[in-house]
Amino acid sequence: MMNKGFVSRASIMCNEYLLKTEELFVSNKDKWIADFVGEFLDVCAQIRKIQDEIDQSPISYLEYTMLLTNFLNRDYIVDIFTYGDESYLDENQRFIASYDISYLFIYFDELWNKLLLERKRYVGNVSARDVKIIMMNALTDFYAYLVSIARFAIAGCIDNNLFKGVNKSDNFYINVGKYMESTQTVYRENKCKDIEALANWFDEKLEKEYAYGDYSGLDFSDLSFSNTQLSYSSFRRAHLNNADFTGCALVGTSFYKAGMEHCRLDNCCLNEADFSNAVLKDASFINAYGRAGLSDEKQWHHVGFLPVNFRNADLTNANFTRANLVGADFTGAVLDGANFTKAVLDGAVFNDIPE
Repeated sequence: MMNKGFVSRASIMCNEYLLKTEELFVSNKDKWIADFVGEFLDVCAQIRKIQDEIDQSPISYLEYTMLLTNFLNRDYIVDIFTYGDESYLDENQRFIASYDISYLFIYFDELWNKLLLERKRYVGNVSARDVKIIMMNALTDFYAYLVSIARFAIAGCIDNNLFKGVNKSDNFYINVGKYMESTQTVYRENKCKDIEALANWFDEKLEKEYAYGDYSGLDFSDLSFSNTQLSYSSFRRAHLNNADFTGCALVGTSFYKAGMEHCRLDNCCLNEADFSNAVLKDASFINAYGRAGLSDEKQWHHVGFLPVNFRNADLTNANFTRANLVGADFTGAVLDGANFTKAVLDGAVFNDIPE
């Protein structure tokens, strides 16, 4: 049984160093995302080379894999593999590259050193192995920053020819996580799209089936998605005029360049949603909410949310009455006639501050 006093002290210190990592993330996220884009496109080029010269078969999974043996040795590197439909059981799985993420583990490493010093206060009641167990339990929280970076970096690569040129299966996933354990999907692509079948599927109002879905480029005009979980889905370049998203969870959902005139997004959760370059004339965001940063500045619960992104969107006559969009980015957006009555916009970025 691990010493309770030490476990309690370790929990306090872990929270402290996660908050420090969050500060580092806020200061460096743009650079880190840009760097990941470069690394990711190099990975795509390597996959294409393999497919051209060695193996023509399509891939179903691209995975950024955290091998615990690396981290136990304090070697903060993830390995990148591709798999076919059988995932880890695929006989033709391929190692593509390694990616050094030590820049994300500066405070993780520092915490480890501090806990090794801290255990000396407990005079033989806390071992180095106990510290290692605590650090492995904390690993997922620190690793969550790579998940966030990967998700937003890859979203910016979808139209890149290197990525488009990779031979992918009809159902293709990019995952980040521990080897052969639970991973998080950061991108999903589905080439088989039947609009009528999808519309009927959405009508079923299933609880957890729609998140992370790939609905890009489809025509869902006039469809009701109300009160649906659609977090981290892609509606890039979709046609959504008059669509109803009232009450939807749209955390991290991408509407890049979507047509969304007269769209209803009232009472939606919009944390990290991307509306950049979308056409949102006469759209309604009444009581919508989406804040940047942490939900609790003193206790770490998750990676801080990136700002809701309205860059270069057409928001002519959009209604933001009572919306809470702390830190949202409206850079380059068209805001003619937009209504911000009683909206909370602390820290929001505009070309011109709305009256």
